[in-house]
Order: sequence, then C-alpha cells, then structure tokens
Amino acid sequence: MAIKRLRGVFSKTSKMQFPEHRDVVRGLGADGMVLLKNSGILPMNKGNVALFGAGAVDTIFCGLYFNYVFTDSTVNVKEGLLNNGFTLTTDSWLSKMEKAVKLNDKKEKQVAKKGLAFEGKRCCTPEVPISVADMAEAILGTDTCIYVVRHGIISEGEEGSENQYQLTETELSNIGLIASSFKNVILVINSGMLELSSVARMKSIKAIIYMGVPGMEAGNSLADVLTGAVNPSGRLTVTWAKKYKDYSTCYSPSVLNKSAKSNEIDYKEGIFVGYRYFDAFDVTPLFPFGFGLSYTSFDMELEYLEASWMAVVLRVKVTNTGECAGRQVVQLYCSQPQGNIEKPYQILSGFGKTGKLKPGESEEMTIKIPIMELCSFDEESTAWVMEKGDYLFRLGSNSRDTKLCAKVVLDRMTIIKRVTNVMEPTKELKFLSPSPRAEEDTGYIKVASLSGDDYNSENKYVPVKQEVTTYLTEGSKYVSYVNENSYSMPTRVHENLEYIKPCGSTTLFDVIKNKVSMEEFVSSLSPEVLARIVAGECGESKVESENRFNFDIIHEKNKLGISARTTSQFATTLGIPGVTFADGPSGLRIEGVACTCFPSPMNMAQTWDMSAMIRMGRVYGREMEYYNIDYCIAPALNIHRNPMRNRAYEFYSEDPSLAGILGAGFVIGVKRYEGRDVIMKNVATYNQESGTSDVNINVSRQAFGELYLRPFSACQMVAAPAGLLNSGNKINGLYASSQRGLNTDIIKSDWGSTGMVLSDWASKSEKAYDLHAGCDLIMPGFDPDHILEAMIKTAPTFEADGYVTVVNKNYVYNEPMITYEKWGSFLLDKSGDAQVSIVVAADAQISEKVLSLEKQGLCSIKTQDDGSRLITYKGIDRGAYLALGELQQAVINILGTIKNSASMKKLMENAIN
Repeated sequence: MAIKRLRGVFSKTSKMQFPEHRDVVRGLGADGMVLLKNSGILPMNKGNVALFGAGAVDTIFCGLYFNYVFTDSTVNVKEGLLNNGFTLTTDSWLSKMEKAVKLNDKKEKQVAKKGLAFEGKRCCTPEVPISVADMAEAILGTDTCIYVVRHGIISEGEEGSENQYQLTETELSNIGLIASSFKNVILVINSGMLELSSVARMKSIKAIIYMGVPGMEAGNSLADVLTGAVNPSGRLTVTWAKKYKDYSTCYSPSVLNKSAKSNEIDYKEGIFVGYRYFDAFDVTPLFPFGFGLSYTSFDMELEYLEASWMAVVLRVKVTNTGECAGRQVVQLYCSQPQGNIEKPYQILSGFGKTGKLKPGESEEMTIKIPIMELCSFDEESTAWVMEKGDYLFRLGSNSRDTKLCAKVVLDRMTIIKRVTNVMEPTKELKFLSPSPRAEEDTGYIKVASLSGDDYNSENKYVPVKQEVTTYLTEGSKYVSYVNENSYSMPTRVHENLEYIKPCGSTTLFDVIKNKVSMEEFVSSLSPEVLARIVAGECGESKVESENRFNFDIIHEKNKLGISARTTSQFATTLGIPGVTFADGPSGLRIEGVACTCFPSPMNMAQTWDMSAMIRMGRVYGREMEYYNIDYCIAPALNIHRNPMRNRAYEFYSEDPSLAGILGAGFVIGVKRYEGRDVIMKNVATYNQESGTSDVNINVSRQAFGELYLRPFSACQMVAAPAGLLNSGNKINGLYASSQRGLNTDIIKSDWGSTGMVLSDWASKSEKAYDLHAGCDLIMPGFDPDHILEAMIKTAPTFEADGYVTVVNKNYVYNEPMITYEKWGSFLLDKSGDAQVSIVVAADAQISEKVLSLEKQGLCSIKTQDDGSRLITYKGIDRGAYLALGELQQAVINILGTIKNSASMKKLMENAIN
C-alpha cells in the first residue's frame, strides 16, 4: 500500500468539506437498520446500561477495497450511546477492548508499510473475553445489556470457512455469561449475517437489531433506534437462514475444493436463489426476505386493480393501527402460472414505502408493475414470455406474511420480446426443481384480465449484430484484412467500409457544436491515438498529435488519488478531456481526503426507500462536483447468492428488481448535478464466491436473464447511467468483457444503452477480444501498442527460459493492473496447424509454465545434440484479427459519453480565443 493510502486508515485525513452531511448519514443509517426481535424492551429509556462486544468500540463503519471511504471521524457504538444520554457500566472491559484495538492497529500499520494491507482491513481485532470482575462491575445499577457482535468483513481463514458466519467460542462464551447475568439483553449485529438460531431463542435476549455496516454515524444511528427517536422501518433485502447449509447456493467442502481446482462454479440452483428457493422448497428461514419489525403496527388493504400491456397498477391503503408514528413498507409478490417454464413460488413484483404516519393516519400508495417484471425467460424460444393462466398477487409485510389480494388472468401464452441466443452454457447442468405448486382457492378477490391478441409484438425482436463499420476518409487505401482472415474471434463480424469527407482539422469541440458528426471526427484519428483513448491513463505511453486548435486551452488535471482517469494527452490538441473515475458504493473514495461515508449498499437497500437512495445520490453528487469527479463507480448491483458471505454488504439484495430499482434511485440523485454520472457494476455474476478473479461461472440462460442481468437492465431502463463495468470473471467459458452477446447484443442493442462499457480493474482477458465484443474502455489502463498488435501480424516474444515475455506492472494491493503475455498473433491450440519454436540454451532452466504446457499437449520439448532444448508450440496463426472499425466504435462510445461530462464542459470554458 502506498504511504498516502495509509492516511485515513491509521491516521486522520483532511476535514470534511460538508460536515452537514453527517446528519443525512445518521438518518440513513437508522432507517437502514432492521429490528428482528422485540419482546417489549424497545424503545428503551436513556440511563445506565452495560455494553459489551467487539463492535462496541471496534465498530465497522464501511467496507474495504473500493468500498472503503476516507473520512475525518466516525462514531462507534460506545460514543453514540454516550452522546445520546446513556451511562455505561462496563468501563473496565471497554478499556481492555480499546487497548486491544490500538495494539492491533499498530501491528496492521507495520504490515501496511510493507504493502501487505489495504483500506478497511483494520476491523479484525479479536474480542476480549469477559472476566468475573468485568461482570461484577457491569451489573451494578442496571439489568439491561447491549452486546454488539462484530465480525471482520474479510475472511480470516479459507474461502468459505465457517468463521465467516458462525459465532466464535469467545463470543458464545460472552453471550452465555451475559444472558445469565442480565434480565434484558439487546443483541446488535455489526457485521454480515450469522448463524443465530441458538442465541435468538435465549429467553433473556429480548431484542435483536441488525445494524449491518451503517456508515460514519453508526453509533448515533443505533442510539436513535434504541431510544425510539427513529422508529425502525428497515426490512431485510435477503433471506436470513437458520444455518448456512440451508441456502441453495452453499457448497460443501468437497464441492468448494473441486471448484477451486477447476476454477469454476456451477450455478446448479438455477433460478432458485434466496426467497425463491426457501418459498418454493418450503425451507423455513430464521427471518424471511422483507422482514422487519416496528414500534407500531399497520393494516394494508388493496383498493384498486388495473391491468394493461404497459403495467399492472395496484392501489394499497396503509393505516397506522399502533400507538406511535412510523413508516411501513408495502410488498407485492406475484405467483406466476405454472406452465412449461420453471418458476419460483412467488417473486417480488412491486414495493413502496409510506411517509411517516401518525397513529390512525392512512396513506394510499399506487404501485405500478411493468409487464416485463411478470415475464419469464423461455430458453426454447429465446424470448421473454408470459404464459397462459392466473397471475396471483399477494400483499404483505414480508415473503412469508402475505395474503392473496388480486389476480390477472391471461388467455394465452404471449411472447413479449424475442432476443438473441447468446451466453449458452458450455456444459450440461442439472438444476434444482421443486414439486408442483398446489392449486389455490382464490376466493373473492379483485380480478383483471389481459388478452394476448391485444399485445402488439411487431418489432419486438433484438437481432444479433454481426457487422461493424470502419469509417475512412475519401481516398483511403485501407483494405479489410479481417474479412479475408480465416481466423475469427469468438463471434465473427463482417467489416463494412464507409467513406466520408476529410475532417483532419476538426476537434471534439466541433462535434459538440454539431459542425461534424462523431463518426467524421473519429475517422480523422490515427490508430495510435485511438488506442490511447480506449485505455485508461494507467501505464499509458505518449504519442505526438497535431494541434488542431488556433487558440490556447488551459487544461487543469485533477491530481487527487482516485480509481482511474482516461488519457488527457489530447486535451489541448484534439479537445478530448481526461475524465475522472472514483469509487465507490459507500461513498466517494479519494485517498487521504475526507468524504462522506454512507451506510453500505445492503444497509441502504434495507430502507426500501427510493427517496433515501435519491437523497444519498444527491449528497454524493455534491461531493463529486466539489472534487471535480466525473463518474463514480457505483452502484454495485450484483445479487446476493449467499448473504452469510463476509462481503455481502457490497450488494443491495437477493432480489434483482429490488436491487435495480433502488440502484436507479441513487443514479437519479447523482445526475441532479450537471456533468456527474455513474458507472454501475459489475456485469455480471460477480458474487464474491471465489478468491480468483478469473473464475468461470456456469449458469443457465434463464437464471442469467431473470436473476443476474435484471438488476442492471432495471437500473438502465429507469436511470440511464453513463456506463457499465464488466465483471472480471468468465461466464460459460468466456470472460464477461469478451462476450459480444453480452456487451453488444444485450447491453447496447436490447437495453438501448448508449453509454460506455468498461473492463474491470486487473482483468485477465485479451483486450482485443474485449474491444471486439463491445467493451469500450480498458481500465485502469493498458499498453496501447499491445492493442495495436492485434491489427498487424506479430510474432511472439520469448525469454531465455523458453516461455513468452510476461508483462505485469502498475501494482495495486500487490496485484498488477496491467498483465498480458506477448504471444502476438499466435494462439496456443493443440489442434492448431501452426507452430512457433524457440531454442533454450543447455545451461538455462526451462520455465515451469513450459513444462505445464507440455503436459497439456500444447508444446513439445526436444533435446538437441549440443544439449540445448528445442521448444515447439502448437497453435493458430491469427494474423491481423482486430478491425479498425472495432477500435473506432469503442472510441465513438467513449467520446459520446464523455462529451456530456463536467470535465468536457470545463475544458471548453477554458478555451481562450
């Protein structure tokens, strides 16, 4: 870790520019906490209380890596209680815990100086046992104890090890001692989800609050919930199982070991993830999806139903029937008809949150459910369809507490939209399948109908895009080499040539002023310039470019420690600004600069509140404007496959629609500031289940469409963010960034995205394949000359040990951000008809990589008379395989996005005539 990154991790940063943001975070933090159990003890009066648990002083406020936020101060649980009128009776134990944290921080700081740590790693101090003397002090003057469980947000053991989700021996011992010593115990969970069945049943544990990872005002937010200053209105966005093995996505040690060796994971649960599994297979959770208690009670009744081929509209009346003011989350689930396509028991189809209702007060909420929400993906016809039958709507407060309220009857199977047949699994997968659902007596409920004959399916088809256009100036002698090349990348496309008038003196300013088209401008740029635009600034090399301006431009480069930038070397010559990207989902992450640390994505989603998401986005956008940041890399929209994983806090929900809609709220908030926008991430199947960045995910097309793509498509349709960030893993055998079916046919053609698609940091894919697939911007940077090698015939570059030159550079967290092997046009393939050879001297040691390839049949090693070894590789000569038009199209997408950025506006304002 660079020394500047240590500022704010182990020492103070600068002061926050907007300290008033703390009040926003405090409110959001309280709204995102979930009351899981309450036997009448909450809300509680201020006064004497015992406080134990590692989270009391070593409270987790935010995540790590890209989720870590540098800030000037945080409020732990101890401070929050003292700030809000409580007196603590456990000073001795708290003092011992604080000393342990300080000692641990010193150790971590030494590790960090050696480059072996990262932002957010400090929350891992083991809990101090409670002694008899500690307890004797604690019970004086109170019969109530708050115990704060805090687990580290990274695994301290093997991937998938039980210490991620099980209470430690020390914690169990401390809880047991507390439960036997206090009449009233309030259990607070300051971590991911844990196996709590055994302690949740304890008689003296009167209340349980899921605190999660609540942001910089954590202690104050918790105090507000405890005292009733805020009536808890958070609801779980995942299913909390009784035990880890209850999840359909959990894997036995043997499966984990097998997956680690093969570097792949089979998503055998298909569409049955989270409540879709628990409900369909009748597995009882500890706390169901959507669950959360309040200090008051509510009644909900359906008032109105209407159905059309645009949406199903329901109006729900919510009444506060309790004794204090509060907010209710309205949840509508739909049971789709059983037909030929596998379906879960029910899906969340719509939701809404009331305002603060006084006792006896009512509010009517109108919930519109888009027809696409009710569709299933039919693999046989490669289409989104609605099958014939009854669509049953259930109204309730969580997935296990609903009542049937309405149905929409469809007279025949209706194809809503045909799409391209892409992302096919490369291996046969066997999926979970529940027993048929029993027929229900619907009784007297509201009914509406839809007729398939009324749906206009004309032009509801997304074709495969099999062409690319190369824009050439009139008189160009360019000849398409890819059309004549027998080798094609994973998806072959035909290159069309389009000749346009010369525009050699134009700049991006002229495009914005509508003097020339983007295509005309890009046609005037050399491949050397294009190759530098499609990669971030990290590791770039300079190239001369003609100054096309007849006046001077002042270009001010943002030098803050952020995630990435695009090249700025053409700002004063071509009018192309370098734009800035900063993480992350929990707040603006600028190294050593104090920014607002919001609740984690999971905590924010637990508000179930679009207005809260928009409010967070507006505060976030304000800081982006102040620090001249163009794009934040958020929201993180992957679903939870298993919420008991340490890093589950990074994502919103196990439900794809809930994640996508709430993420869209954040985007809308950020975009209130002109020129500020977001890059949603990581498309797709980035579920934090493997320690390797290039793991292969085998998944069905139905599950991929209904679960793993839907959060992103929902966010795209509602908020139109500036772009998307690919995941670094493989999907069905090919890197996500190299999937043309994903990046071009789905994201750009089907969803209509006009923004840019980015590769993930340190991705291991071949970048020419990424550009061919429609991944426009390689992040955080790349060697432009290596990109250009795909456009000419290039020989491999070998080292003395017989293996090709391996490039690893620009390290972050001890991982190279730029990595590739210099095979040139040669592609290893044991069935190929091409060969390349290299002689290794008799006194040189052959690379282990060569020996490994020999075992795989990809090369042969022959000892010659002089003792040297002749290594012959088998493969395919790809020749020149990346079309100029594919490079141009990436640049068109990038410039089409950044021309609307704040940096673009500022560059034009700085132009001096």
